[in-house]
Amino acid sequence: MGDRKILDKKDLVIIENLEKNARMPFTEIAKLLKISETAIRRRIKKLEKEEVILNYKATINYKKLGYSNKIIMGVDTEPKDYFNVIEELKKKDFVKNLTTSSGDHMIMFDVWVRNMKELGEYLKIINSINGVTESCPSIIHDEIEK
Repeated sequence: MGDRKILDKKDLVIIENLEKNARMPFTEIAKLLKISETAIRRRIKKLEKEEVILNYKATINYKKLGYSNKIIMGVDTEPKDYFNVIEELKKKDFVKNLTTSSGDHMIMFDVWVRNMKELGEYLKIINSINGVTESCPSIIHDEIEK
């Protein structure tokens, strides 16, 4: 059954709250669950040790940094060049959240751009990587919080 860990309801509440706000004070989570802050710390430490929680990330408002658009980029490659393309994309500062996929595109990542001219420049760079057969940008209009 793989690496699947059995989590109880308290662990799931902890995970759900940290997913919404990784900086949520442990005291607040403890109040929600009606257990001690020490118990919360112990549970979180265990979740980290078991690699249920891998890391904590900040969600960045790219518009506050001077970018006008977020792009989700799909890239396809020649099969023999797949891993090379991934390695080349990892080197690019403009590539964010690099993932592989079995969906419409083999490789997916985010790009923040100041304008459409900059997007065009990035597309030239991406398409010049040996083995890239297609790059498909999708401009994000709104990100909807759940």
